[in-house]
Amino acid sequence: MLDQVNHWIDIAAAAVDGLLLCRVLLLKLHRMYLFITLACLLDLFFDVVLLWLGTGSQESSRVFLYSRFLYAFVFPAIAWDVFEEIKPQISKLRKLAIMRLISGLLLAAIFGFVISAFAGSDVNDSEPALPATLALVLWAASSTASLAFLWTLHKGARAQKISLPNNTFVWLIFYELSFVAEVLVCLFSIAAPLLNSMGASIFELTLAIYGIVITAWCIVRLRALPPDGFSASEKASS
Repeated sequence: MLDQVNHWIDIAAAAVDGLLLCRVLLLKLHRMYLFITLACLLDLFFDVVLLWLGTGSQESSRVFLYSRFLYAFVFPAIAWDVFEEIKPQISKLRKLAIMRLISGLLLAAIFGFVISAFAGSDVNDSEPALPATLALVLWAASSTASLAFLWTLHKGARAQKISLPNNTFVWLIFYELSFVAEVLVCLFSIAAPLLNSMGASIFELTLAIYGIVITAWCIVRLRALPPDGFSASEKASS
């Protein structure tokens, strides 16, 4: 019964991700938020693929695993993209924070290769240890570093009393909450063997509902850019 509920919640999550992508395109936000638009497209694509393969299947687990390599690079790009509307005001702080983020990811990649070299096959021997371990390390590092990046700039904007435009604020809160969820899923992936099937299903259901709620909030709160919004940002930076 719980598995069936999870299945329908996954369908609802895919539908909401599709609505978010449509909202971004209809409001023409892709003209400013390129990487966020790419992330919305990838989220919908992987939602559909995982539903098609079957959420609990070995194939869907493999797709999810290898998608983490892609998201390890997409997450920092999203975090960078959040502040595009105020890039002239926050340029120095953003560049400093992104350098720390990139250096952290490089260290995580080295660490991942090192521990993968000593890892054996996983529990069910369905995936090689190297990509599984490396994907988990990069995924965790990218999620945590991107969350730290957003939080650092959030505090910096407050300290400098920079007024955040509506969409900047919405994306900031949405992705801060999203990266918290990513970190929790990382921890769940590590602790999953210690949980029974009921506990794992309840955790997955809770996170799926959480994702639907914050995505729906984001859809409702997004607004179209002012007619001169993009050009004004460009003029201010020149």
